[in-house]
Amino acid sequence: MPTFTDKVRRLDRARVALKRRYGEAVRTPVTHPVEHAVRAILSEEATSDEVDRALDRLRQYFVDMNDLRVSRPREIREVLGPNFPRGGHKARVIPRLLDQVFKQHNSMVWDFLEALGKVQTRAYFEKLEEVRPFVAAVLARDCVGAHAFPVDNDVARVLGRLAVLDPATQSETEMQAFLERAVKASRAYEIHWLVKRHGEQFCLVDTPPCGKCPLRRMCPSVVVPARGRGRAKAAKTPNAGRPSGQGAAAKKTAKPARRKTMPAGGNAAKRKRAVRRRAAPAPRSR
Repeated sequence: MPTFTDKVRRLDRARVALKRRYGEAVRTPVTHPVEHAVRAILSEEATSDEVDRALDRLRQYFVDMNDLRVSRPREIREVLGPNFPRGGHKARVIPRLLDQVFKQHNSMVWDFLEALGKVQTRAYFEKLEEVRPFVAAVLARDCVGAHAFPVDNDVARVLGRLAVLDPATQSETEMQAFLERAVKASRAYEIHWLVKRHGEQFCLVDTPPCGKCPLRRMCPSVVVPARGRGRAKAAKTPNAGRPSGQGAAAKKTAKPARRKTMPAGGNAAKRKRAVRRRAAPAPRSR
């Protein structure tokens, strides 16, 4: 079983490998905390492109975030689309979160976060109904700069397969607490961004392409299908499946022995010379 130090080293090795694959982490400053909260809810088990398209549809359909707050979950679900990941759950959580904050502060600006501080901001969102620790960690990290490592299903799946986390026995809060101890604050956003991107493109829920994964050399859960080298070799040697000795015998019987025969032209020449001698006149006697 890997120790805490082993897991920290594996995380750093994974960071280096993923950085070579995906490049530098892209960090966008948060100018609208309410919209960022909606993005955080939508991002679970969804790719960045899916989240961007979903936000564009919400902006086009609803007047503003307050209109989204008072909308019915069924209406939001229809705007997200039938194929959006966990669309029904997210359509219920989004207006519920916005409505709770509005009733407490009577505002859709959320400028009260600046006065709360890092620890209080995270605790505030964790106390709200139907708000997961993942969403609270994203808001605390991106809105007020708190040290947090959000863990959704994508991050838990990738790091679980790397044997850094154990989603079967650890809760979401326990996994986040472990990563916040194992990862420095200066590296937390970078590693989270890389792991999240890797979960979107390679470490999929079903049939991940482990043979092309940049972490295949260090991942204990990697599954690489056999390339069929034995079959290729057997195809090149037609006698590979026969018992020993039969191949050589087949080669001997395949080639018939050559018989040494005299050319027919030699006998014909002898016959011609004999005919000439018989036809030639006898010499005269003197």
